[in-house]
Amino acid sequence: MKILFYTCILFVLGVFISCSSQSYINRGNKMLKTGRYYHAEGMFEKAYKKEKDKAKKADIAFKSASCFAEINQPRKAATWYRKAIMNRDTFSLAVKNLAYTEIKNHRLNKAEENFWEYVDLHPEVKSADDPSAILKRISKWEEYPGRYEVQRLKDFSSSSSDFAPIYMGKDTNVIFFTSTRKIKDKPKKDGVTGDYFSNLFESHYSNELIRKSRKKKGKKRTSRKVIVDSYQWSKPNSVGDTINSEWNDGAACFNPNGDVLYFTSSRKVNKNNQGTKIFAVQRKDGDWGRAALQELVPDSLSVGHPSISKDGSVLYFVSDMPGGFGGNDIWMAKRSGSSWSEPQNLGRPINSVNDELFPFIRDNGTLYFASDRIDGMGGLDIYKATRSETGVWNVENMKYPINSTTDDFAIVFQSGKEKGMFTSSRKKGNDDIYRFDYVPLHFTFNGQVLNFETKKPVAVSKVHVVSSDGEQADVRTNIDGRFTFSMKPNMEYILMVSSEGFLNGKELVNTLGLDVSRNFKSIIALKPIEKPIELPNIFYDFGSWDLREESKKALDGLVETLNDNPKITIELASHTDFVGRESTNQEISQKRAQSVVDYLIDKGIYWDRLVAHGYGESKPRVVNQEIAAKYDFLDVDDVLKESRIGKMNSEQREIANQLNRRTEFQVLSTDYHPGSNSKVRPGTNVNQIGNTLIKDLNKVKGIFYTIQIGAFNKKTIPPLLQNFKVVFRASIDNTTNRYTTGIFDDVEEARTEAQNINSKGIKAFVIAYYKGKKITFAQAKKLKE
Repeated sequence: MKILFYTCILFVLGVFISCSSQSYINRGNKMLKTGRYYHAEGMFEKAYKKEKDKAKKADIAFKSASCFAEINQPRKAATWYRKAIMNRDTFSLAVKNLAYTEIKNHRLNKAEENFWEYVDLHPEVKSADDPSAILKRISKWEEYPGRYEVQRLKDFSSSSSDFAPIYMGKDTNVIFFTSTRKIKDKPKKDGVTGDYFSNLFESHYSNELIRKSRKKKGKKRTSRKVIVDSYQWSKPNSVGDTINSEWNDGAACFNPNGDVLYFTSSRKVNKNNQGTKIFAVQRKDGDWGRAALQELVPDSLSVGHPSISKDGSVLYFVSDMPGGFGGNDIWMAKRSGSSWSEPQNLGRPINSVNDELFPFIRDNGTLYFASDRIDGMGGLDIYKATRSETGVWNVENMKYPINSTTDDFAIVFQSGKEKGMFTSSRKKGNDDIYRFDYVPLHFTFNGQVLNFETKKPVAVSKVHVVSSDGEQADVRTNIDGRFTFSMKPNMEYILMVSSEGFLNGKELVNTLGLDVSRNFKSIIALKPIEKPIELPNIFYDFGSWDLREESKKALDGLVETLNDNPKITIELASHTDFVGRESTNQEISQKRAQSVVDYLIDKGIYWDRLVAHGYGESKPRVVNQEIAAKYDFLDVDDVLKESRIGKMNSEQREIANQLNRRTEFQVLSTDYHPGSNSKVRPGTNVNQIGNTLIKDLNKVKGIFYTIQIGAFNKKTIPPLLQNFKVVFRASIDNTTNRYTTGIFDDVEEARTEAQNINSKGIKAFVIAYYKGKKITFAQAKKLKE
């Protein structure tokens, strides 16, 4: 009886232990060692549900996230990284990995928040090593894309992974690619990814379609060719059992003649699975010969992703064999009779400590490959390697739109053309095949610089051109004021035109999104500084000096002029007509001039660049050519004095009075430099920039969250501050100020507001603050408890 009792107890304990979290963890760890990430993740998910201890749950969630990251499922990986952080908010590696994962999900704002959180947890990270540098790179490359047009090939798309497309040699009407889509009678799934084992498929571009009749009782299904109006890709079909096995097959290449296929396979060799190997198979009259193993490395090593040179003498491939630089490297072997020479590593800079995969050697000798090295956009990026005359490889990222924040790999070019195909998971994280075409464009800018007043050419002016990729150039106008320069596609340009005795002029031009060549033409008129310049559309209500809304919009042009000419000081002059008392007109004009100055200061212009002067009726208008051409009762150089106006009829008098009522500015100096008191006018205690009130962040008491909108040199006035009514300033070091906005007790409220600010194009992220110092979210949480 006792034996039976203890047997039952042991059985119950055994069942309990077998279903404990540790049991699932142990099983998951064993699967990880053999690379079965999909099955391992299932074990870790069960362990997570069983485990009660938060620290252990964090570790389990991290392992589960890592499994999803390995099989390129970033959305699920992000979910599990967040669970790891939820159970241990100081889990810095999970925070960092989550940031990179959110990049692959193209949730860049979330990625930036996590990068800053990681920096908070690791204050020793230097700015030069700041991992968020990838976000700046992504932003720049996406804003200014390259010259390729990219489009997903929907003909090959499926819910499975479709990747590594190749042409059948020089025949671009036949495409082979690798896919994990299900093949009838091959239901097995890969324990690494959870997908069906991969196979090679082919598709033909033609106007012939195969249509099959419905199967009837007692009759075989028949097929017939049908000619259609337009060419299209046929439904992809498996290449057959000669090549496709019950294991993974794919990642292939053809020799230039298109009669030998090299492909990667994990099929058993000598009744054993020994990693992946490269096989070759002859194709003749549409039939495949026998697949022959290529003896490149010992049986215990893996190789794959073949690419053959133009003359068929050099085979490039991928392997993690000893002698590399870390991860998978690209190797090469030369044909030696009927076999291959000992593999050679291509070395740096092609190989790195990260993975280099899917090489493609082009017919012109250029090598392309995919890598997840640190200077990319996230995930795998495609790189281009050209060899110099001295034999040194020069490697460059192909940037956007070839690359994205997700995985981009396995590029191939059509022979002798700047077009081809590649693989990307940019659409919902699924591997799809894309086509690309190079779009060569030619743009020129032909300009002429004229005097705004006389309309005559301004000879030998200087035109400083700055493009959005950071390149700068100086162009000089000829005697006719003309100049020209070439522009790149998908680029923005700012032209700053300067000539002695004139205000600087500015022209903006861009070639963004243009798909046809174009010669731009423009006239840039410079205003001479020796004469007053009228500000049009400056209106006030009768007897008032308050600016009307339409006047404020007109003054924004003057703000731009002052920003374009940072070394000038000006006098704002207000003039009235002769209606009313002279003393009243003088007072009103002075207040009107001051209202213009106040508006400019509110817009960030330093007060000591501006002088307000009300002239009342003391300086009547002198008629110029433009006015004389518009009003036939006026002549050039007429002075609109009170006596002259008194001789006019009522309609003419009203026009003359309107011409006298004006606001002008006159350049006083061209050598202005801001001083220590330029920001705040004497006699005021308000610390502000424009309409933005500046407060001391260090004076805010308690633990709180605030939204950082930038860190700037103390000598600069960041224009973005004018987007906020109140900002907070704190010194980071002797040269830099941190600017933030908003004070929040709840971090989620702060994050919601940060998202709102980010949606307006201003980079913002939440930080925690206490006693004049930035603290981590974890520290803030503990202090609040």
